[in-house]
Amino acid sequence: MNTNELKQAILEDVKHLKHLEIEIIPAKIYYAGLLKLVISAFWKIGLVLFVSILYVFLAYTDPHASMTEAYWGVARTPTFYWEQIQEALFVASVITLIALLVLTKALSNYFLIQYHLKDQLKTGGLLVKKLRESGWLFLSAFILFSIMFASYAEPNVIFFFEGIALILSAVVTYFVMGMEFNRVGLSILFTVIRRWFNGDKT
Repeated sequence: MNTNELKQAILEDVKHLKHLEIEIIPAKIYYAGLLKLVISAFWKIGLVLFVSILYVFLAYTDPHASMTEAYWGVARTPTFYWEQIQEALFVASVITLIALLVLTKALSNYFLIQYHLKDQLKTGGLLVKKLRESGWLFLSAFILFSIMFASYAEPNVIFFFEGIALILSAVVTYFVMGMEFNRVGLSILFTVIRRWFNGDKT
């Protein structure tokens, strides 16, 4: 739709939300849908974390032992690599679970909008599309920051830097998508949607 059509659709959706009743989502549908989103986010974020942390563990060389025969001949055995993989997997899983505790609210809101409003509003499809773009932007920013930090970090601080990468990715996503929503006029609609979910239809 063109600019005028989109503006008209947003105005009509704002009016429609004032009279739209919130349906009760069957528990099975809600929790199954939310679990699917959580699992999808878990493996994407977890994979980035795992690769980044494992790279640092394996690429880092102790400057005091890098040229010794013991270090190269004994320390870096198959057992050494297996232990590093296990540790990286464990740490990545813990960090991912903590991140998902924060992101679950956003994932839940996405599911609610998709379930309740995608087919009810004229801009429903566009809303869902923009929210998906937000998710991909967050993941792309996180991959970029993880690559940057993993290139310079040491094993004992990579966890801290990965936390910073998650925070920076969220900040980038918030500002970029905020500007995008303002550009297309969806910010007003999102404000009304938040009120609608809270039961305020004024």
